[in-house]
Amino acid sequence: MKKRIRFIINPLSGGRNKSTLPAAIKKNLDHVAIDAEIVVSENAQQTTDLAREAVSRKFDAVVACGGDGTINNIAPFLVNTTVALGIIPLGSGNGFSRELKIPFKVSEAIETINQFFFKTADTAEINGLPFVNIIGVGFDAHIAGLFEGSVKRGLKTYTKMIIKEFGAYKPENYKLIIEGQTIETRAFLIAVNNGAQFGNNARISPLADMQDGLLNVTIIKECRWVDVPFMAIRLFNGTLHKHAQTETYTARSLEILRSGEKVVNVDGEPVNLNHHLRIKVLPGSLKVIVPFG
Repeated sequence: MKKRIRFIINPLSGGRNKSTLPAAIKKNLDHVAIDAEIVVSENAQQTTDLAREAVSRKFDAVVACGGDGTINNIAPFLVNTTVALGIIPLGSGNGFSRELKIPFKVSEAIETINQFFFKTADTAEINGLPFVNIIGVGFDAHIAGLFEGSVKRGLKTYTKMIIKEFGAYKPENYKLIIEGQTIETRAFLIAVNNGAQFGNNARISPLADMQDGLLNVTIIKECRWVDVPFMAIRLFNGTLHKHAQTETYTARSLEILRSGEKVVNVDGEPVNLNHHLRIKVLPGSLKVIVPFG
């Protein structure tokens, strides 16, 4: 029996032209094994509606054609269902896709979908809101909020914003409750990871594993200009957890208390949430189509 797969294209992700993508999907897809429906979404709300409808209509998979934000608009509706998530990575950072070794060449990503080999991955939720890769508070969230309002997308724009805002941003006070342990700290940023990276191979939590039933918590207490070169090197070589200003923990659940309602970076998307953040892992809750072997 043919697999029924809905492809949802986000035309805005990554600042890349996707006008040729429907033709590429039709050209490279195994039409003997797969019955495809290709939809270009106009906005995030339509993307979530299309994902929800695909579950109710019992599609075998939904393919996110975009970046981490597109995945986050789709994946929550597939959690704890029989519907698998496929990915054609076309975003700015593609952190989730990189962790799963999804090919970045469109034809190879489609061939991965043709094979329809999947594994189960953990997901998580913050205040009842599902996420698949990472949430961040502090500087990370501040930049995500600015980036969301930017006309230009991509790594270059993101880097310029970081440089511009870095000097003015001050660490804030937080209380964390991790597996019953209370930690009070002043932090530049706090990241809670299911996967290891923000995107572009920037591994904020290099020891994270999407299949271990745990979340990894990374606290960067302070980050001065003098620290930046050393932290940047560690961010990309997988040793940030060893830096003197970094603390790391693992947990099945945790709470973060802060001074008030502020933006949280949820898989690359800025979301306003209240001062009390409750986060927990959902082990083995998502089927993801990945390369075989």
